[in-house]
Amino acid sequence: MIAARKYWQLIFAAGAFLPLHAAFTLSTAQGETSGTISRPQSPGALEEARSFLAQGNAQEAIGILSNYLHSRPKDTGARLMLGQAYASANQNDRAEEEFRTVLRLAPDNYVAFAALGEMYERTGELAKAEPMLARAVSLSHGAAEIRSEWAVVLVRLHKYKEAQGAMAGLSPPADPAERIAFHRLRASISLGLGNAAQAAAEMEKALALKPDDMRLVEATAAAQMQARNWQRAADLAEPVFSRTQNLDMGLTLLEAQLGIRGDFHTTLELLRSRKLPLQEELAFRQRLAEILIAHGEFADSIEELSKVAGIDPNRGDLRFNLALAQFKAGRLSDALATAEECKALGDSADVEDLLGDIQEANGDNLGAVRSYQAAVTLDPKEEKYRLSLGVELMRHQNFEAAKVVLAQAAELHPNSWRVQLALGLVEHFAGSDAEASRVLVHAAELAPEPKVALKYVGEVQMEMTSAPDPAALAQVCESANRHPKDGNLQFYCGALRFRRDNLSGNKEHTDETLRRLNAAASLLPTDASPHCQLAKAYRWLERWQDALRESETCAQMDPNSAEAHYRLAQIYQHFGQRERSRQEMKLHDDASKRIEDENARRDETMKTFLYTIQKETPDHN
Repeated sequence: MIAARKYWQLIFAAGAFLPLHAAFTLSTAQGETSGTISRPQSPGALEEARSFLAQGNAQEAIGILSNYLHSRPKDTGARLMLGQAYASANQNDRAEEEFRTVLRLAPDNYVAFAALGEMYERTGELAKAEPMLARAVSLSHGAAEIRSEWAVVLVRLHKYKEAQGAMAGLSPPADPAERIAFHRLRASISLGLGNAAQAAAEMEKALALKPDDMRLVEATAAAQMQARNWQRAADLAEPVFSRTQNLDMGLTLLEAQLGIRGDFHTTLELLRSRKLPLQEELAFRQRLAEILIAHGEFADSIEELSKVAGIDPNRGDLRFNLALAQFKAGRLSDALATAEECKALGDSADVEDLLGDIQEANGDNLGAVRSYQAAVTLDPKEEKYRLSLGVELMRHQNFEAAKVVLAQAAELHPNSWRVQLALGLVEHFAGSDAEASRVLVHAAELAPEPKVALKYVGEVQMEMTSAPDPAALAQVCESANRHPKDGNLQFYCGALRFRRDNLSGNKEHTDETLRRLNAAASLLPTDASPHCQLAKAYRWLERWQDALRESETCAQMDPNSAEAHYRLAQIYQHFGQRERSRQEMKLHDDASKRIEDENARRDETMKTFLYTIQKETPDHN
């Protein structure tokens, strides 16, 4: 499949910007002074052999050098040249023998190490090439050409950090072709390290040296897309595609236009109109669909995926992708029919999970449960299928059954924060808030980023009438300390501290509580909750003017809050403003008639949770 339960996305490999060959050559290295290379004594024969090599006549060079070495077997310079001649003639075993003979005669001959590394790289034996080139770099005291060659191999091995070290301090070569290769290599390293902007900058430097080179234009456009510089990518791709109808440039232009939210349909129709051999068309239309889907254009991707599925009707993965695109585009009847066809070709947990999503969206709750149960049966060890089933049961308030499913998931996946989050929310929706808090705190402990779980810890604790759980309060405030700019965490920490102190009557720590709530009010300028909590705290502390200010703000921002109007009525009564107090009591009475019941509040929490678990778990739709 293009991807199972994930959005597709076209990714350019880091190696895409690599030059074909590094700048290092044996002849260059032979021209350098080295104490480990013996100088030939018969320059005429060697010059003749070098000339034949330059002309591409390796066999003549081999004959001359073999005769020469009969009488001078320890001439390492000649033997290195013979190894190069054998390598040029694709006689790699003989080349390797000559280079290793040089190393027996001169163990520190960096040219022989470099030549072996280059030969291994050319034959695809990267694991053998890398240590040879590393040794050559060390013995040559960091010769630039060998370092570049080493970096190429490291990139091809995906060792980008080491490749960056190999290139550190190197200046671009003077030769334009070598300079282009240098910048392309640096671009590959930058992209491998996740620095797409730097990769694009390096490709722009390469392109500036040869702006009419089609491959450089294409690679630079790809780099700019990786950096999400959509307009620059479009500017590079559009004239080339218009002139040549090159498919790669057309796909690049399409993705760039999608990125800038421009009109992409003309480009799309031109690409769709191309006639290709059957196998090429399948791969091309898959790639076209990937690009459309990566930018959320599910409806447009359906045509491509339908044609792909028609080219090879017996491939279930192609029908799966089509069903998923139809589902995302809201074409539920088509999605259901395609998913059933996919199931007929070969059932799987992914197919059943997708069927469950489609049936749920269609209002077939029982069908969705059956499909999710089938997914669990087909792949009982996979976390996401039990989550899908548990969430489906929660969605329709079958909490006891959801508890059973999620408890089983927790046994199988004890370190899954998502499972613990879902289990904690089930306890909350079922009315077991103390147990919910305990489980949610555990979810926060497991999560790589605990803020999502702690948000629900805060919500559950805020709904309780008793003092907050000490462990929950400690977790929330500790996370608030680590994230001082997170307004929600500051609010929950301050509000729960106030609840604790209010119930105990302890006013020793009010400064910290007020600091948290004021920070939350600043960080959440459109949220009434921090102001409402500040109003409560100031009223408790009998700081009447501050209580009035925050209560008025609270009531203005949340006019349906009966509690806010009641508190304002009390404060106006304190200040002797009886008419305004009566007005607020009237607003309190009206708001009380509209107040949401407990089930409505929990329904809202449920909606938020369902959105969160789907967003935070991208494998689930």
